[in-house]
Amino acid sequence: MRYIVADLLMRPTGASRFVDLAEPFELSDASATLVAPVSGRLRFVRDHAGVLVQGHVSTQVEMECARCLAPTTVAVDFELVEHFRPTIQLPEGPPILTDPDEEDEPATEIDAHHVLDLSAVIEQNMLLNIPLHPLCRTDCRGLCPICGHDQNEGRCGCEAPTDPRWDTLRAMLASPNGAGETNR
Repeated sequence: MRYIVADLLMRPTGASRFVDLAEPFELSDASATLVAPVSGRLRFVRDHAGVLVQGHVSTQVEMECARCLAPTTVAVDFELVEHFRPTIQLPEGPPILTDPDEEDEPATEIDAHHVLDLSAVIEQNMLLNIPLHPLCRTDCRGLCPICGHDQNEGRCGCEAPTDPRWDTLRAMLASPNGAGETNR
């Protein structure tokens, strides 16, 4: 996801161009795998301090369901708004003014060959927009905590273990005069 922006840096502030994304991509996070190319339409706008990139990006990732561990596909959509600044100025281009409020971040630098690399920024935004607890479906019943059976496929027959701290109360409820009766 590398784009040469020398032509845009030579143009006046406000000049823009559109870029269509439709590229395969690989995430560094092992818990998610992309199953669709990263797609979207981005607008590159020349501003006083570099290039502003904005647009909608979408893809699909495969992850494990947080309840039953089955593979599930999740849509990831986000709005990308990021400012990239050049590291050197073109001799024939308009001056590039630095913004004192902008932090120096290597992921948002346009390199010495005037190449703008979106890879790190796209990955950061994807990881921020992937759900923390993806579900294969909203009513997923998960795994049995005793035997590990997938309860979406039916009941396993296991009974939940009883908590021994409640034994005294169970005994009171089971006694003939214990269930909710009070002594007067």
